[in-house]
Amino acid sequence: MGKVDSNRKNDLTYRVYLAERKSLIDAEREECQLFDRAILTLAAGAFGLSLTFIRQIAPNIKLGTVYMLILAWGGFCVSLLSTLISFLTSQSACSKQREILEEEYCNDYSNQDKKAKSGNKAAIWTKRLNVLSIVAFIIGVVFLAVFSIINLLP
Repeated sequence: MGKVDSNRKNDLTYRVYLAERKSLIDAEREECQLFDRAILTLAAGAFGLSLTFIRQIAPNIKLGTVYMLILAWGGFCVSLLSTLISFLTSQSACSKQREILEEEYCNDYSNQDKKAKSGNKAAIWTKRLNVLSIVAFIIGVVFLAVFSIINLLP
């Protein structure tokens, strides 16, 4: 009787573990989608806002500040492009992770060399692109803010 109760407890613990793991994976996926959407919206909005700013608020740009605007636009463009590229690498990362999971499930777990070779480089690149996206966005915001402040001051 003790062994049956122990197996039920282990089975219940495992099911709770799987349910919690699934909810964490779903939350992570949703956060990634929100991050991508936010970066795309903010970078495109800031780019558009800077164009409006130049036309209507500061049509006479002070000498020596154009490079700040160019750097801001460059930051926003890099942010947008790296986010868009990360969509593709994310798809590849999911596909590769499925392959790794199938390989580990179907093959012998004792073969450590095979597991080590099956790393997910697309997942690493997706993370790098996301970091690049946020860094480029921050650079764009900083240069746009400096450009705006300098051109608004009398």
